[in-house]
Amino acid sequence: MKCERCGKSDCTLIMSMFNTDMICNECNEKEKNHPKYNEAHNIEEKQVMNGNFNFRGIGKPSDL
Repeated sequence: MKCERCGKSDCTLIMSMFNTDMICNECNEKEKNHPKYNEAHNIEEKQVMNGNFNFRGIGKPSDL
């Protein structure tokens, strides 16, 4: 598997908080430091609590 952001291969992947990209730990850390991360996390949490397990995220910010 390959990170859909940076292209790094042979790494552990996690789904982005902003969209459905599968990203590596380094890209995940960049996301966590982004100013919109908390907003994305809170909206995702509300969607799941309301039964929407297929929420596609708020969209990847252009500066990520």
